Amino acid sequence: MLNTGVSAKRSWWPWHANDEKGELAGAIVTALLSVFAVFWFLWAAKKPRKVIPPLPPGPRGFPLVGYLPFLGTDLHRKFEELAGVYGPIYKVWLGNKLWVVVSSPLLVKEVVRDQDTIFANHDSYIAGLAVTYGGSDITLLPYGPDWRKLRKIFTRDLLSNANLDGSFTLRREEVKKSIRKVYDKIGTPVNVGELVFVTVMNTIMSMVWGGTRHGDQEGTDIGSEFKSMLWELMVLLGKPNVSDLFPVLARFDLQGIEKEAKKIFQWCERILDCAIDERMNLAKAKLEEGPGTTEQRKDFLQILLELTEREDAATSLSMTQVKALLLDIVIGALDTTTTTMEWLAAELMQHQEVMTKVSEELTRVVGLDNLVEESHLSKLHYLDVVIKRDLAFTPSTPFHSTSLSKPI
Repeated sequence: MLNTGVSAKRSWWPWHANDEKGELAGAIVTALLSVFAVFWFLWAAKKPRKVIPPLPPGPRGFPLVGYLPFLGTDLHRKFEELAGVYGPIYKVWLGNKLWVVVSSPLLVKEVVRDQDTIFANHDSYIAGLAVTYGGSDITLLPYGPDWRKLRKIFTRDLLSNANLDGSFTLRREEVKKSIRKVYDKIGTPVNVGELVFVTVMNTIMSMVWGGTRHGDQEGTDIGSEFKSMLWELMVLLGKPNVSDLFPVLARFDLQGIEKEAKKIFQWCERILDCAIDERMNLAKAKLEEGPGTTEQRKDFLQILLELTEREDAATSLSMTQVKALLLDIVIGALDTTTTTMEWLAAELMQHQEVMTKVSEELTRVVGLDNLVEESHLSKLHYLDVVIKRDLAFTPSTPFHSTSLSKPI
């Protein structure tokens, strides 16, 4: 399989681990790879040579492990160094997987826009498959009719202008609460990452299942319960896994990542099942009451549940797909938004002249004692440039990983 890009903030090589599990995994992998190396050399010597298309240049690595021992922990810096040696496109073997790294804007445009259908798939990984019903969500589902259906539901039903406008009040109230928290902590340090995480979490929870619940307390209970595991799940999904690089070792789960992912996933699924069952019982009760009940704004859960009742397979959803999409919404929004805002705050703190200009623009456009509304965003040109610069230089993830949806 041909892949482009990798994403991780930790070392992909067990020898860099500091915990006992990592050291044990490193020792086991060393012993197994030594045995595999002998058999690999014997097998390679007898195997007839196949004609393969020419590949871009790249660094040499060791048999079986490839370039893994040389990567270190700062992957983006290492790949930048390799790009200076081999050019804007080069190959690198990580375990028994071949990756092609693309770093120039022109080639990235070719991959993600001009040839996006060819590179539409995402490389599957053990932890991701464990928490997405075997890859039934929009991130790991192979490109095809089902993927296009889920994408259309996202853009047309969930993220439509009408639906987003309907949830404006929810977003505004959560931002107000966060501002009050910051105001109450004047003179004391504020954890920006934690503040943004809680704000986005509360907003997403309200948009997902807060619109038609019996009461605010029930929504708060499920939301707080959900929060307690989501951060741990996000960390686990970003942790390098030996089983992803050496699929032959996947059955052993040397680092325990798959076991932990399944444990967290079962917990999250239980919460989703409770919310879905309650919503279906509520709909049944309203149906028995008959017409006359007040129609409330539909949240994401209600929209998706209504799609399960359609008879047309081209537009209907299974209950598994509903739960997979709900997890996509929550995890996707939390990870990218929290990381982006934390980086932006850090950059502004280090560049006081930029912060001064942003403050002056906010004073001029919004006013000193007014709250920034979404309608102001189109007039905040300098802030827009600062955010785009932050996204370009400190993206939420430094790599974008794709794989081929069909042979080239």
